[in-house]
Amino acid sequence: MVTGGSFLDGPERPSRGVGFVAACWVLVLAGLLFALLFGAAGAMSGDSCRPDAVTFVCSPSGQGVLFWFPLAGWLVSIVAAWATVVKLDRTPWLGLAVGVVLYAVVIGVEWLVVTG
Repeated sequence: MVTGGSFLDGPERPSRGVGFVAACWVLVLAGLLFALLFGAAGAMSGDSCRPDAVTFVCSPSGQGVLFWFPLAGWLVSIVAAWATVVKLDRTPWLGLAVGVVLYAVVIGVEWLVVTG
């Protein structure tokens, strides 16, 4: 005996969380791609430096920081988004917004360091 309805009820509707999960995956993958590209571009921004240059961008440690900073910011934004949803117990879209804003700040800081 079948419980919970019959075959006449039609197919089950997908849950409302499918759109959120899809948005999360798109943002995670796009953020990773952007972090890798922006990190590589930040590290290569010192390629035009002269040998006597003493700026942060021209130093080997500065180039390492400029490469890893977007990747670290990507990870921190994912953790912050997750923590916002878990700790505040609000809509998951708020956590997603927190992650996106935090990542935008990280990329903005990287941009200012590279161009500054």
